[in-house]
Amino acid sequence: MHVAEAGRGQPLLLLHGFPQNWWEWHGVIPHLAEHYRVVAVDQRGFGWTDAPTKGYEARTLVDDIVQLMATLDITRARFLTHDWGAIIGQQLAMDRPDLVEALVVTGAPDVHIRPNARLLGLFPKLWHAFAIAAPGIGPRVQQNEKVVRHLFTAFEPAGGVKEEDIQLYYAAMAQRERALAGSALYRATILPAFMAIIFGAYARRDFAVRTLVLTGAMEPSGTLQGMGHRPGRGGNVTTEILPGEGHFLADHRPELVADRALRFFAQEPDH
Repeated sequence: MHVAEAGRGQPLLLLHGFPQNWWEWHGVIPHLAEHYRVVAVDQRGFGWTDAPTKGYEARTLVDDIVQLMATLDITRARFLTHDWGAIIGQQLAMDRPDLVEALVVTGAPDVHIRPNARLLGLFPKLWHAFAIAAPGIGPRVQQNEKVVRHLFTAFEPAGGVKEEDIQLYYAAMAQRERALAGSALYRATILPAFMAIIFGAYARRDFAVRTLVLTGAMEPSGTLQGMGHRPGRGGNVTTEILPGEGHFLADHRPELVADRALRFFAQEPDH
């Protein structure tokens, strides 16, 4: 596994989303590194981490982070996550709450949302998820520059992600082994997690880790987050839905993401 590190102090792990890598956080890291030891992770199949042919189910991806923390001698950390990195972060918080001090989720809902009828209006907007997950078709979809550009612009304000960054991510996605990894990830983790959220599979699981959900109103996750929460064992979740913002907050508004995360992490936990 490849990581990029900066700063010193208590550890803060950054988990990127699809179809990105640690570079997603390059505008955020300088602000965070003034306060924490920042470890930006390239997760399995992405960036400069190996892209094996298997291991893209959530259980293995969570274990990747557990083993990485042990290798880096990190016994407990704060987490800033995005998109499918937020799925892994929340799964880790449920499986190993002893490892997670606090969690910030961006570009994804928390796992205890309660969907309503507005959910049906989101499915046509998420066609790319089902295309990418399809065996055979999925890797080719990721190698299509028009589709990649759609991923970075469909739910964004104008000028959301810089052109040079889109090209950097596309160059990585176009590699066959990473296109295969992305398709496997959608089949094994992203779509199953989406369905689990819809049908309440997480509702009976304890989730005590302090969590901030920060999402843009323009993206599907903002719509989902605004639907409210299921009763049960959901954790101490704070929600902020940002008007006029989209999916790639760390790219478009790195100072805002850093500010919200730092303020949240600095709060005293409830007892």
